[in-house]
Amino acid sequence: MFRLSSRPARLALAAVLALPAALASAGAPKEGAPEEGEAIFTRGARPGAPAPRATAGAGMSLPATAMPCAGCHGADGGGGRLEAGLRPPALAWSALSRPAPGRPAYDEALLLRAIALGFDSGGRALDPAMPRYALSLEDGRALLAHLRALDARTVPGVEAAAVHLGLLLPPGPGGEAFRAAFADALAAAAPDGVFGRRIVWHPLLAADATDPAARLAALGPEGMLALVSALPEPVNAPLLAAAGRLPVLSARATLAEAPQRHALVPGAAEEALALLRRLPRPERAVILHGGDAAAQRLAEAITGRLEGAGEAPPRLADARTSPAGLDEAEAILLLPPARSGAAFLAALGGIGQSLDQPLLAPGSLGITALRTAAAAAGRPVLAAFAVPLEGGAGAPAERYATSPAARAGLAGRLGHAAAEVMVEALRRSGQRLTREGLAAVLEAPEGFEPGALPRLRLAGPGQPGSLARQPLLLLIDGEGGARRPPGTGE
Repeated sequence: MFRLSSRPARLALAAVLALPAALASAGAPKEGAPEEGEAIFTRGARPGAPAPRATAGAGMSLPATAMPCAGCHGADGGGGRLEAGLRPPALAWSALSRPAPGRPAYDEALLLRAIALGFDSGGRALDPAMPRYALSLEDGRALLAHLRALDARTVPGVEAAAVHLGLLLPPGPGGEAFRAAFADALAAAAPDGVFGRRIVWHPLLAADATDPAARLAALGPEGMLALVSALPEPVNAPLLAAAGRLPVLSARATLAEAPQRHALVPGAAEEALALLRRLPRPERAVILHGGDAAAQRLAEAITGRLEGAGEAPPRLADARTSPAGLDEAEAILLLPPARSGAAFLAALGGIGQSLDQPLLAPGSLGITALRTAAAAAGRPVLAAFAVPLEGGAGAPAERYATSPAARAGLAGRLGHAAAEVMVEALRRSGQRLTREGLAAVLEAPEGFEPGALPRLRLAGPGQPGSLARQPLLLLIDGEGGARRPPGTGE
C-alpha cells in the first residue's frame, strides 16, 4: 500500500492530481515552451522559476537541480548508461506514447503521475532510484513540450536512411588490412543495413597525434554517430581524448579511461605485464622509455600495477639520460616515444652493440615503432599482442572464416571484429539511435560475439576487459617481418 508519510510526498500527490485537469483547461500540453522544458530536463528548473522539489528513494527531498532528468536519461533523452543493474529508458514522446514490454502506452496524465508519484503507465511502482518530482502547472506543460520536441531533433550521423561512422586508420598495410576487413564484414553482417538504415563508413587517415583537438576537428566528427579506431595506442590516446562525448570503439584500449571509450582487447600496459610475467625474475628487468609524457605514464602504470599486486617492479630508465646498469638487466622492456626520438634510437644502438638481453615491447604500440626499434638495435623485438589465438563461434565466425580478413593477419582479425561488434551494437540500440544510447549498449555486460575473436566484453570505463589466456607473441625484425618465436609450438 502506498502511504504518504512526508510533506514532499503529499505535495507531489497534490501536484499530480491537479496537473492533468489544469493542463486540459489551460490548453494542450504542446503549448508549453520546449526551451523551458529543456531547462527543466537538463538543469532541473525553468529560467527564473523555483526548482521543483525532488524526493529520492531514501526519502531525502532536494531541489530538482540536484538531480535533473538528463543526469540519468541522457542529455538527448535517448536513455542512460547501465548502472547498478538499471538502464534508464529513452524519454522521447515517440518512445513513451507507444506500448513497451511490461507496460501500456503513456498519455500526459500517466506520465505526470510517473514523474510525481513513481508509478508507470500500468500502475506498477517504478524503481526507488527514480526520484519523484513535484511539478507546477508550468513545469509540467514545458516538460511535456520538450519531450515531444526530442523526436524532431537530429542526432549527428543519423539520417532517415543512413547512419554514418568514422573509421580512423593508420597509414600503411596494417591500416589498409583493417579497412578492407571492416568493409567486408559490414557488407556481410548487415547487407541491408540496420532498421532500414544503411551503414555508411568514412575512412579518416590519422598519421599522427599532433594537436589532437585540431586534428580531430579536421576529420569532421560532427557528421558521425561514432568512431571506430585502428590507430596504435600512442596516436589513439591523445586523439580520442579530444573526441568529447563521441562514442569510440578502438581495436586496443588506451591507458586512460574515459566515458564512451571502448575497445576490443586490452592495451599496452596489459601486454607489457604479460611479457614481464613470463620472465623468471621480472624485477631484474629494466623498462627503457623514450622520456616523453605518454611513455612515462605507461611505464608508471606498469610498475604501479605490479606493486598493487604485491610484485616487485622493474627499474625505470629514461633513454635521454644515458641510462646506466642496462648490462645487469635480465631483459629490457622497450616503450618507444610516440615519435621515435634520437636519444631513444641511440640508446637502442648501444644495446645492440654491447648487450644480448631479450628486447620486449607491447604490440599495441604499433608495428612501425617496433620495426624502428628492432632496426636500431640490430636484432628482433619480442612483442606481445593481447589478441586471443582462438576464434569465435556462430554466424560471425562463419562469416570471418570465408572472408579475406581470415588471411590478413592481426589487422584483419581486429577489423572484422570491430565491424561485427558495431553492427550488433546498432541493432541493440533500436531504431531511435543516439550517441549516448549506443555507448550504453557497448557497455553491455553480456558482451559481443565478434567472430574473429572469442566472445568478449569490451574494455571500457571501469571494465578492463580480459587479456588473452595466452597473448600472441611475435618477433618483429627491422624490416617489419613477424614470426613466432622458437618454442611456442608453431
